Amino acid sequence: MPTSRTISGIICLGATAAPLALAPMQLDRSLTFVREMENRTPNAFPGFGSIDDLMDAQWWASISRAFEDRAPFRKEMISLERMLGLSASGMASKTIAYGTGQWLFWYAALADNLGSVEYVERAIAAMDRFFDGPPFSADLFILVAPDKATIYPEKLLDSSRAIFEPSIPQRDLLHNWFAEPGHPERIDLWTQMHHRKAELDPLGELLYEPGGSHFNSVGAMVMAKAMVDAADVDDSGDSSLWNDDSELVEIWTRTQAPELALRGGEWGRIETQTHSQIRRAGVMIKELWDEDRRIAGPDFLSITEITYHNRKRIVSESATRRLIPGKTLVIHDSFIAVYLYPTLSQFFEDLTFIHVGYITPGEFRQALDSYDRVYFESAEHYFPERAIEYFEQTGAATP
Repeated sequence: MPTSRTISGIICLGATAAPLALAPMQLDRSLTFVREMENRTPNAFPGFGSIDDLMDAQWWASISRAFEDRAPFRKEMISLERMLGLSASGMASKTIAYGTGQWLFWYAALADNLGSVEYVERAIAAMDRFFDGPPFSADLFILVAPDKATIYPEKLLDSSRAIFEPSIPQRDLLHNWFAEPGHPERIDLWTQMHHRKAELDPLGELLYEPGGSHFNSVGAMVMAKAMVDAADVDDSGDSSLWNDDSELVEIWTRTQAPELALRGGEWGRIETQTHSQIRRAGVMIKELWDEDRRIAGPDFLSITEITYHNRKRIVSESATRRLIPGKTLVIHDSFIAVYLYPTLSQFFEDLTFIHVGYITPGEFRQALDSYDRVYFESAEHYFPERAIEYFEQTGAATP
């Protein structure tokens, strides 16, 4: 065999084998990029429950999202898409959508993840059946973190608005269900966000980060107050715990590339962000647990130093400030994880945080008989999927 053909064969063999040899390394690199640069939890592969899953479009969509997060050279592909100028159409692939000025929106949050009207109706029916089903001992509160485009639709470009508008009927279904009177277990955060926005707009202040997919610290406090008020209502229907001379403390101010800019390969975009937390004078962290490990000498901000997805438990005490008594569980996503651990820990006597990706539907159902109160929080665009997973699957369970 001629030498040139041998060399060519070796090169072809190497080119074929290299992706296989590098695959494990690239998988870990892609998942690290999703966690650190895209600031979110990688999508997990869904479980296979029955043959019916093969006919479920949402199940296949979950498969697709999981593969996308594990694609080799994810960062390079996102950067290449940006370099090719796909933003000229108002979006960078299906990662980010563009708004006015410096505003960016997560493409999937505009439409893709929400599902059809029928899917949202299924989620609502699952929750209705859950509350009509077997009783549980905990006070259960459900709340949704509104998507940024729901609160600031005027910041969308026409191209982005065209992506968003088909999902408005689904969003209205959710909003209306949460806004129904006579249901204290449903925390209507949309209405409270719109009221706060109306107060801040004349001042030029915002509730959401222009370059991020989450609210800022001001918006986070709207959620925190709603959660505290829900558990602290007296016989007259009023709540005073939030307003007992609590202090808003600035934790840090940074100028950096915002979250969605990183997701879309917009490395040059810069935004100044300030994170603040409520600090109640006289409230002391007595115990702080990272999974089963007790943290020595915890203080107000120690909870932010624990690994993002670990279960956290905070036991607080105060001789001068009233705390919401009993054991409280908060099942949450990044809207609480990024912004509200220290603030919420200042109001509850015994508080546990579990990221929604790390508690099974069965464990959720068991928690309703082992805690005094449970909060279930999710971002708007993920909520129908999570409601079906946690309420539909456990609705027929026995205590």
